[in-house]
Amino acid sequence: MPAQEYPILQIEAEIEGAQRTGRFEMRKAEVQGGIRTGPLVDNGFSQALAAISEIIGEQQLDGITVNNGAGQRYWELDVEIRDDGDDGQWGYTADESVLDSGSATAGDRYQKKQVLLNYLEKGEPDSMTPARLIYGGYAPDGIMPEDYVNVYIEDPQGSVDRDKSSTVPMSLTCIRTLDLSEAVSATERTG
Repeated sequence: MPAQEYPILQIEAEIEGAQRTGRFEMRKAEVQGGIRTGPLVDNGFSQALAAISEIIGEQQLDGITVNNGAGQRYWELDVEIRDDGDDGQWGYTADESVLDSGSATAGDRYQKKQVLLNYLEKGEPDSMTPARLIYGGYAPDGIMPEDYVNVYIEDPQGSVDRDKSSTVPMSLTCIRTLDLSEAVSATERTG
């Protein structure tokens, strides 16, 4: 059994003038994961391919690959957002009396979807401000050395189906990323 059985996504964003950490406990989620791999260079017009071709000759039809750990680790999340309060914390607080653009722990499925999308829009998770995925071995007491994985988010989408009055299906892909914020801050301090 993994240390963290369901994914938890944490996103930093400025919400209503305050810096907030949204915590989204996706208790009803299916997770598929893997590593994306592919060629180092796949464009015949690439400057990198031209430079490499000068070194190795005119073997333009051969692919060039490098397995240096450059594949992207990803987790595809299919989430069921519910009305019944079984979703856990949904936003910056677990307090069920708070319902605003930054927290909807006791909100309905539509409100919860809007709060998550608000954090994704305003937080803009990327390498400068990554979101954190806590799942499986990447959790406190997990087998991995990190308590979470820094990620950015691809293709978040969900639809409110009027025929399903208590759930919203939503999907998104979390892609592992480097946290460059500390490196940039150090450069600004020494520069």
